[in-house]
Amino acid sequence: GIDACVFTGSIKVGRAVQARCGALGIPSSIEMGGKDAAIVLADADLDRTVAGITHWALSNAGQACGAIEIAYVDNRIADVFVARLRDAWSRLKTVSSQGEIDVAPLANETQLQVVEAQVADALAKGAKLVHGGSRTGRGFGYVPTLLDQCNAKMSVVRDETFGPVLAIVRIEGVSDAVMAINEARYGLGASIWTSDFERAKRLASKLNVGIVTINNHAFTGAIPALPWSGTRETGFGIANSEHALLTYARPKAVVVDQSSAPEFFWMPYDKVLLELGHVLADAQIGKVLRAWKIPLGFRKRAATIRAFFRP
Repeated sequence: GIDACVFTGSIKVGRAVQARCGALGIPSSIEMGGKDAAIVLADADLDRTVAGITHWALSNAGQACGAIEIAYVDNRIADVFVARLRDAWSRLKTVSSQGEIDVAPLANETQLQVVEAQVADALAKGAKLVHGGSRTGRGFGYVPTLLDQCNAKMSVVRDETFGPVLAIVRIEGVSDAVMAINEARYGLGASIWTSDFERAKRLASKLNVGIVTINNHAFTGAIPALPWSGTRETGFGIANSEHALLTYARPKAVVVDQSSAPEFFWMPYDKVLLELGHVLADAQIGKVLRAWKIPLGFRKRAATIRAFFRP
């Protein structure tokens, strides 16, 4: 009984919704999650980059499809970058003090267990715990967790975390980050942190994701004029912008013809119409020697049709 469907949720349910919409013949826009990454290049403004990545990794305790969950960091600045993140994250408030809190609790016990399992898997496979890695001791709170020396074998790099965890993957060259992002399950968004805007634009064109932001992340979801979309297991369809209109509206053409003359291609058919068809076809490919016959053919056809249907 509906004309269209917009869904945000898990891959399993999203695919079922997509299949049902296909069976019903209605348009759908399906978003099934994300695993957004940040690429931190050696020339990044570290003051802004540390602040920006902290916000986009931990806002809403990381429970956002556009949260930064992985940072691919140039190895030349990785030590400094990780140290600065550790210093900042150690001073964030996770327990309310007079109503002030930086990183809120997770939504429920199930999601908290998902986060704990991913952190445990990463540590078992060689990741270095830089900060966090434990519950706050109150409700579903989890200490902002920074994991260094991560790799693609770890669930925290492969799978959606949806929690206050950031996996650091050190890279020798930016091509490693581009390849990793393009081979990942999800393709919602990515960000590039650098002082070289032209280089960043070139890199952005190589990333197979829906949204790329340079020196910021994910805020475009709040800008109605800009499309919000994704690739691969993030889903398909577009939210926001004029590109999303076909999900929410059907185009309808209304044509008013005020002419009193019949159209030349209407019945009955005759040799004049056949010749006119050949002349028009020739004209479309540049053969115009017989083009003078077109207006004459139109007049003959109009007279023939009027005479045929006149009482």
